[in-house]
Amino acid sequence: MFNHHRIARGFLILILLTLCLGVAAGTTAMVKGDVDAQMWSSRIWKTALNSNKATIDTLRVQFDAIPTDSFTKDYLAYFRRNDQQNRINEEKSLLQRDEDRVEALGEMREHIANQQLDQALVSAVKVQTLSDNYNTAFENDDIREIIAWAERDLSEIEAEQDWLRAQEIIFRMRTLFEDTERRADYERYNKRLTVVNRRVSLLAHYAPRRMHEFRKHRAERLGEKPLPDFNPVKADDWKDRLAGISAKTLRNSLHRAATEHIEAGGKDNRNGWRPLLIGGLEALRTFATTPSLSESFPDLADQDKVNRWVAFLNVELAKVERVKSRELTRSGFRRMLDRLVAANSKAIDLPRELLYREFGDGAMYKLDRFSEIMWPDKLRRFEQSTQGNFVGVGIIIRHTETNDIMVVNPLEGTPAYYGGVKPNDLIVEVDGESTVGWSLNDTVDHITGAPNTDVTLGLKRENHEKLLPITLTRKLIKLRSVKGWWKERLSENGDPVWDWLLDSKTRIAYIKLTQFTGDTYVDLLVAWNEIQQAGGANGLILDLRYNPGGLLISAVQISNLFIESGVIVSGEDKDGREAWPAQRATQQRAMLAGLPTVVLINKGSASASEIVAGCLQAHGAAVIVGERSYGKGSVQTVHSIARNTQLKLTTQYYRLPPNHRLGEVKGRLVHKRPGATEWGVDPDILVTMTPSQIEESYFLRQKADIIPENEAGVPEPESTERPDIAEMLTKGIDPQLESALLLLQARVLGDIDSATRHASIK
Repeated sequence: MFNHHRIARGFLILILLTLCLGVAAGTTAMVKGDVDAQMWSSRIWKTALNSNKATIDTLRVQFDAIPTDSFTKDYLAYFRRNDQQNRINEEKSLLQRDEDRVEALGEMREHIANQQLDQALVSAVKVQTLSDNYNTAFENDDIREIIAWAERDLSEIEAEQDWLRAQEIIFRMRTLFEDTERRADYERYNKRLTVVNRRVSLLAHYAPRRMHEFRKHRAERLGEKPLPDFNPVKADDWKDRLAGISAKTLRNSLHRAATEHIEAGGKDNRNGWRPLLIGGLEALRTFATTPSLSESFPDLADQDKVNRWVAFLNVELAKVERVKSRELTRSGFRRMLDRLVAANSKAIDLPRELLYREFGDGAMYKLDRFSEIMWPDKLRRFEQSTQGNFVGVGIIIRHTETNDIMVVNPLEGTPAYYGGVKPNDLIVEVDGESTVGWSLNDTVDHITGAPNTDVTLGLKRENHEKLLPITLTRKLIKLRSVKGWWKERLSENGDPVWDWLLDSKTRIAYIKLTQFTGDTYVDLLVAWNEIQQAGGANGLILDLRYNPGGLLISAVQISNLFIESGVIVSGEDKDGREAWPAQRATQQRAMLAGLPTVVLINKGSASASEIVAGCLQAHGAAVIVGERSYGKGSVQTVHSIARNTQLKLTTQYYRLPPNHRLGEVKGRLVHKRPGATEWGVDPDILVTMTPSQIEESYFLRQKADIIPENEAGVPEPESTERPDIAEMLTKGIDPQLESALLLLQARVLGDIDSATRHASIK
């Protein structure tokens, strides 16, 4: 229910805080204790370090105890102004959250009245997200009605084999139950989503025409712009997925997985074969029972043939499930594969390479979400993601709502940037070939290529009637993973020149890491050197939000910058035995040790991000602010299987060092296992963001990082098209960042006061 008393109380507080702000701006008087600034600062920082999922309100009492006797009264007044602005923004956020929830409730009821299930589910998730407790959403009669409605309709939708719509509904149903007390419902929908995701993936790869029809129906259902006609050129692209695949590659991949995956066990590890074989057989059964795939494989339209094939698969599944572990061997799999090939040729007659690929993908997915066989078509993109560079033209792309390929922005200093590609351009042709129906991977594959070769993009631009052909020469593109606060300009080489200081008065720096590549550590050192040359920093905000991770060595190197000794991370197998020697810090590499640091994390911080955040938290080297991280605490090792194929396999879990301040004797495993209630890195100071804040901050940051060009193609850093990045803080758009800054300002003021005192004594 909409709380009118809370809104009224909120406006009253806003008025009072505004009055206080006016007083604080004009005086340094504050009658809250007689403690010096350094002691006050130290108490706040220690409280933050020793907290566990506390809120910024935990520190409010200590904020109010700001000293009256200081050699740096202007800094203290500056902090009070920022503190009061933070409180105003926080109260505004609470008011806006209530208003957004009321609006979402209204939208939800309207969608129910109009019989719009998809939109009603979206609104239900939004209502839940804006609630103080996710579980209370199930007390809402409308949400209960939507859940029952979705349950009824899903059976019909799946019977019609509209897998795209089924995927959307099941995904939102799973989201409703995620992180709630209704774990059984979450697991049920999670399993259901896994199967439907598999079918949708199969359609996208092997039945593009049928998938196009599903997307067309979806656009009509949601009242979106109609999709263009299907491009028949893409109908046979599935054949490229099968190039270079062999039975030997599959056998070698599964043998390694069966013996080395972290969940493999037993005296001879042979029971590691069981999930692989079950997963592979189930994947082939899912393939055969997806009738739309007859678009490319006509025998799937013959129900008798499909039934014979499925019956054979069920017999094989029964054998695997009942046989003793010691009988599941590499030679046994070879014999099974021979039987599969023979039975397939008598039934649905799929290409052998397709059998191998789909069996292998299903087998690996049964193990975990992160293990996979990197077949030839996947290998190049994987190498690009870890090396931090690729050969191309330098553009970020995405699909529009109508499935067009749109340029998000060209990367500075790249051929696309200097060649005249603009944000929001639609790529409708590549080397004269239409992009209709292309996936993003298709587009990447066509645009990237050998260095110093040309590619011509046919661009559709707003206010231009004719197609714009732009020919670009492919170059080695560096994916920069280290960013600063404000992009001041571009160097002569097209490299960004950053202002690293988020707050120039207290000299607090800001560094954002977008991933952990082979270049991240060196680029971070370069950034810190630039900060030092510009006068240094008193504190640092290290932003790891939405950083999915990357290379373990990069995480270890960056963690060592902040700690002088001790364990950074260790690895262990499922029995808790040491999988590899614990990575330890060395003093000579700890250049930033002792620097007041706040690390920002959220649900999108995973893997290497969790190593850095968890390590710094355990050693008391940083305060962690934000939300609990993703919980990807497994280690994947990459094994060469063939010249054109590699295996990415989960072989260990990593363990963080123990946080002795919280009484830990042994560091925690952060991996999120099925049914777990604890995972990831918990923040010291919990600060959440509403969906509207997340969206607004994302687009403001994105737009601010783009330096527009004038009509002559000359970059204009001072263009009025660029937003004011300071609005992240002044308008309360990013409360996590705002809280981190306020905490660091309090910490830094003690150091400034102490230095000022010593200087005056001398």
